[in-house]
Amino acid sequence: MSVEPTNTQNLVKAKIKTEVRIPSESLKLGMYVSKLDRPWTEVPVLLQGFTLISPSDIDVLQKHCQYVYIETDDPQWINYKEKLTTRKFKAFEEKTKIHEEISRAKKTLEKTHKHVEQILNDVNNGEAFSLEESRNAVRQCVKSIARNANAMLWLSMIKNEDKYTSEHCMRVGILAIAFGSFLGMDEEEQELLGLCGMLHDVGKIKVPAEILNKPGRLTDAEYSIMKEHVSHGQNVLSEIPGIDPVIIKTALAHHERADGLGYPNNQNALTLHKYIRMIAIVDVYDAITSDRCYQEGRPAFEALRIIFNESEKHFDKELVEVFIKMIGIYPPGTIVEMANGEIGIVISSNPNSRLKPKVELVMNSQRKLRAPYVIDMSKDATDDSGLAYVISRGLSDGAYGIDIKDYLFQEPNISAPQIT
Repeated sequence: MSVEPTNTQNLVKAKIKTEVRIPSESLKLGMYVSKLDRPWTEVPVLLQGFTLISPSDIDVLQKHCQYVYIETDDPQWINYKEKLTTRKFKAFEEKTKIHEEISRAKKTLEKTHKHVEQILNDVNNGEAFSLEESRNAVRQCVKSIARNANAMLWLSMIKNEDKYTSEHCMRVGILAIAFGSFLGMDEEEQELLGLCGMLHDVGKIKVPAEILNKPGRLTDAEYSIMKEHVSHGQNVLSEIPGIDPVIIKTALAHHERADGLGYPNNQNALTLHKYIRMIAIVDVYDAITSDRCYQEGRPAFEALRIIFNESEKHFDKELVEVFIKMIGIYPPGTIVEMANGEIGIVISSNPNSRLKPKVELVMNSQRKLRAPYVIDMSKDATDDSGLAYVISRGLSDGAYGIDIKDYLFQEPNISAPQIT
């Protein structure tokens, strides 16, 4: 004879539901939403607490909420921690030597830039661009960064003021992919983050050229028009079939600030999706280091100082600290002068020791060209007199006649002694 379980036994067998806060971008069908980040009356849903049974349920919540609370017994969510923890990072691997990757990376960048220009042209003409082509372009960048991220980072130092908007979109995409790789994201995540970066400023093509390219300070009225580029971007991207919602939200919200004084909605940026917070940092970094019609680009270390100083008000401070680790005080492509007078070019940064990157020495202490020689300063490399190499200062492109672009694309001197 079978014995029916008692109520107590039923309770023991039942799994306990736990309420967990998750980003709205993480919602899946079948989840039970118990609470929102705002009053229920501000969201067009019929019930205060319901199970997601259709994609439209998810769309409504993602449109109105940054995060929601779900009730779940799934260990994945009960033990949920944000996947992009900023307390860990993964130093770049160098599966290929930088000079081997440069030529491939250059071709990838040229194709990517051509595609970005086509996107902007399509948007300007009111036409839809190919999201699949965008994915393919970003995917090639992800593969190059996986082989040797420093090649792409070095190439991103080469900039053309006359093509700022298209190059800026491309560079933000590339830097974002590298940022994601540094944080240990998988390729699929890097691709989505790269798309967020590449498409974040498409709305600028809708801003009148006389405002976008004005050499002087914008008036309040002009600045108001400039700020509309985020809404233009949201509108344009919303018309693209199959686009991920976070790409649209990045275009709209990448100028929101941690203190809530950004635009367009004065949101606390720390409540936004991590991809948006990452793009906000990369966007400002590239803007500061680029020549514009109204200002000359500043050195990387100065841009990082500005971003760090603004992190409490503007950015996610922990993400800023990781970004600085990734870029390094002297990013790849920076010309540096050693304390002994020798001149070199940084080929990779060292996240564990920002002042000790890998450097390719190209001039001796008499400022004469020499066979390139790579030193790893983190391994206490020494010069001919036995003294440890120390960087005394960073130099601008063109110093001592060294042009980064020309140097990059010359044939590597395979007979030159190398320390790896």
